[in-house]
Amino acid sequence: MNKYNIILHTTTSCNFDCSYCDVVKDKKQLDSEKLEIFINFIKKNKEQINLVKFFWWEPLLAFKNIKYIIENTANIIWNKYELVTNTSLLNEEICDYLEKYFEIIFFSIDSENFFDYNNIFKLIDKYNLKNKVYFNLIISPWKEAEAYNQFEKIYSSWYKNFNILPVYFTKIWNKDDLSNLSSVMKNILDKSLLDKEINLFWFQKNTGYNSSLTYDALFIDIDYKIYYSDFVSTFLWKKIKDDLYIWNLDNFLIWDDLEDILLKKNNKLDLYEKSITSKIKWQIELHKIMDYFSKYLNIKKWILKD
Repeated sequence: MNKYNIILHTTTSCNFDCSYCDVVKDKKQLDSEKLEIFINFIKKNKEQINLVKFFWWEPLLAFKNIKYIIENTANIIWNKYELVTNTSLLNEEICDYLEKYFEIIFFSIDSENFFDYNNIFKLIDKYNLKNKVYFNLIISPWKEAEAYNQFEKIYSSWYKNFNILPVYFTKIWNKDDLSNLSSVMKNILDKSLLDKEINLFWFQKNTGYNSSLTYDALFIDIDYKIYYSDFVSTFLWKKIKDDLYIWNLDNFLIWDDLEDILLKKNNKLDLYEKSITSKIKWQIELHKIMDYFSKYLNIKKWILKD
């Protein structure tokens, strides 16, 4: 039996306002009175659920609901939780939960917002998070050099888990920025070939540009509706949101299992992704770059191994 990831949106609010962000921010939260519906969904489908991921916007703005979900499902899915956060709301209570219950945590950093290196490093060390934390290195147009400087600063402090994340689904890339992105990618990947302790999350799991996307998950939205992908949270994909809709979570309990709908998923997403990205020249080029460097890394590793 296959296992799948569940991405849960706990809020559509964020305390950052990044210029490159394409998500729809309408400042909603999960209805706390309906949290039992999600918990029952986990209980019913526990054999097919690999992990629950709290992702998009800033999940820690809804930490109370996250905490309640964990307390009522941790004994069911064996502490398989992931979190993506901009780190600005981290405190000792939250880090205590991260240490106890989370398998992987992504700390997203970019060149637009303040990142408190010293405080974050102290929390990582105090709560033994070093092997769990991956630094989501967000690379945006005009800021490629700054992103590499952030990589160097983190790496020089002996942290070696990274996820390289160029900004997807935006029309603001141009030829020069993509060239700069390629240089940054090559520098980081070459360093990882010299230091085998560097972990590059998606590059080591997959070999193509789809590795940067969420093809291995179902997405449960703020209104407890289930979609084939969390892409529907972006303005670019909003117009086909209805086409990617599956079911309401409170009615999902009548389904026998998840596999019936997940078998159809990737073909449907491939179709829509090609339709959308074909209209944005630099989106296609960005995917080509990611695909090229995935192959570049794997070929170089194969050569070095011999």
